[in-house]
Amino acid sequence: MITGKASWEDVRDLIEKETGPIRAVTELSEGRNSEISVIVHTDGDATFVKGRRTDHPQAWTQERERIINPLVRHISPALKWSSVNADWDLLGFEYVPGVHADYSPGSRDIPKVISTLLQLQEITCPDIAVKQAGHRWTSYTGTPELLAGTCLLHTDWSPGNVLVGGRAYLVDWAWPTRGAAWIDPACLAVWLIASGHSPHSAESWTARIPSWQNAPAGALDEFARVQALMWAGIAAGSSEPWTKNLARASRQWAAHREAGPSPEENRDE
Repeated sequence: MITGKASWEDVRDLIEKETGPIRAVTELSEGRNSEISVIVHTDGDATFVKGRRTDHPQAWTQERERIINPLVRHISPALKWSSVNADWDLLGFEYVPGVHADYSPGSRDIPKVISTLLQLQEITCPDIAVKQAGHRWTSYTGTPELLAGTCLLHTDWSPGNVLVGGRAYLVDWAWPTRGAAWIDPACLAVWLIASGHSPHSAESWTARIPSWQNAPAGALDEFARVQALMWAGIAAGSSEPWTKNLARASRQWAAHREAGPSPEENRDE
């Protein structure tokens, strides 16, 4: 994907300084967080390259990815190099073959995603320049202290941010956050509902994460309400169908949390 004013001629020389001569290029259509999103093929190697112009309003997300990558190389493609000039900020990652995760009910990808999430939950976020969960969602809640914690969170569990082959790799660390560990499984729950799961089915997966089970009383209920408010605002300002789907899913989850377990769910337990 090469968007906006970007052109391949603008960045080829900058990339080849890191990779050597490029033999072929595969443009990727996915990816909402880059102006450049390509796989470059050289003699015997391939590299995934993403980037933005240095004057892009969200160019700062490139630095976030540079900071986070050393912490997550066991669950994410490794950053091989980064290159910045007056016009462009580029990141070159290890190429990981795979397809985007399938979150639909019955998918064999979901256990792999849960396994990767469990590994992520083990990472304590160091004192680095990332968002704090309480600050990030403070405009949607009167109890931001519920969101505080020391876990490194990804927070954007779109299927497009998970590559699945023999295992699941988590990509696109544009929004890393420090906060309570249960937040990531809660964010995943919304995406599972958006992909066709009932709230009960989605929670049957996220309940496999210990932090979900250990969340403070009322925390998941409050965060479901926060997600509904956040996605309603995003959808109201967007024409993209996926934002409407997330708004619908988050409303459905919030209503489920507010209603409490049904008699059938209690019998299942």
